[in-house]
Amino acid sequence: MVSHVAARGAASLITCSFSEYLRPFAALALFAVSTLPGLAEAEQVIAIVGPMTGRLSANGINDVGGVELAVNEINAKGGLLGEKLIYSTADDACDPDQAEAAAQEIISELPAVVIGHFCSSCSIRAAPLYAKAHILQISPTSTSPALTEMGIGSVFRMLGRDDDQGRTIARRLAQVWPHGQIAVLDDGGLYGKGLADAVRSELKSRGIRPLIDESFSPGAQSYDGIVRRMADAKIRAVFVAAYPLDTAVIAREVAAAKLPITVLAGDALIVPSFWEAAGEAAEAVIFTYAPNPLDLPAGEALVEFAHRRGMELSGSAMRTYASVQVWAEAVQEVHSFDTAKVAASLHSGQFTTIIGQVRFNAKGDVLGPPGEWLWYRWRAGKIEHALVMP
Repeated sequence: MVSHVAARGAASLITCSFSEYLRPFAALALFAVSTLPGLAEAEQVIAIVGPMTGRLSANGINDVGGVELAVNEINAKGGLLGEKLIYSTADDACDPDQAEAAAQEIISELPAVVIGHFCSSCSIRAAPLYAKAHILQISPTSTSPALTEMGIGSVFRMLGRDDDQGRTIARRLAQVWPHGQIAVLDDGGLYGKGLADAVRSELKSRGIRPLIDESFSPGAQSYDGIVRRMADAKIRAVFVAAYPLDTAVIAREVAAAKLPITVLAGDALIVPSFWEAAGEAAEAVIFTYAPNPLDLPAGEALVEFAHRRGMELSGSAMRTYASVQVWAEAVQEVHSFDTAKVAASLHSGQFTTIIGQVRFNAKGDVLGPPGEWLWYRWRAGKIEHALVMP
């Protein structure tokens, strides 16, 4: 289950130092440690845990790319505190039970930090295990409030919370469709139902009751029944809280039926797998996500550099890269890999990354622009701001 990769100079994805290509961008300056003639024998392990198999495997594999790029950059500069970094990967298939098994196996490797998990349910299941083993955990993408409400001081997230995201979504629904010709759907999972419940709560506070409000079973080849019910109810906007493939099926069927329904969704749609699965129907869907790293020079340059090496980085992969950045800068700040010291630095410091300036609150939630929610859509395989909604 655990795969080890030594990110050395011979790694196929990196043939020159990132800093040579990204020299103008201060966001990468945090990795500037003294260049050594050669890396020391001592090694520190970074574990990346996520869905390497299953319906979300494209997400997990893409996230590994972000870690690999960051680790190679650090090693190209002589390592971190003079030690070489290697990374291990483990598969949780976005399943909490498998996440627990993956965490137990990863713990045996004594990593300095875990970058993961992708799915909130997996992060929540694994977090107490990492905490008991005194291992730092940084989730690039888990948005469930429950993760940081557990009171574990060594848990951090790099994306905003679903309660905030839900309020953002509900406000827009209320503003554009104030008469309530809306539907709210979720896949019944911790992420989907949690986000949908946040939307429902905010709508209720505004006196709006969706005409259709239900959960569905994920993984279906068709949601024709739901689509027909929305047509009969004259729905004009539907919020779908689910992972990309299910949302893609609903979007395709709404488009095929030529219904005047706007499909809205959450941060899960940031990954290219949604565009690939939804086809042209993806362009009619709007979704929330944090400020796009591509709007920052360092983020744009990183994507271009990765592309030249045959890699495509999604928004979540850029957050795995940034997760390594904040951890590395905190390690340098305290000149130690000790979990308690690094966690204290993360709680109190401010870090320069490809996603902008990163700070955390006492719970481990990211603050400032990286934790905010904006609207996006897919266009010709790329994401763009959706400033005006239909």
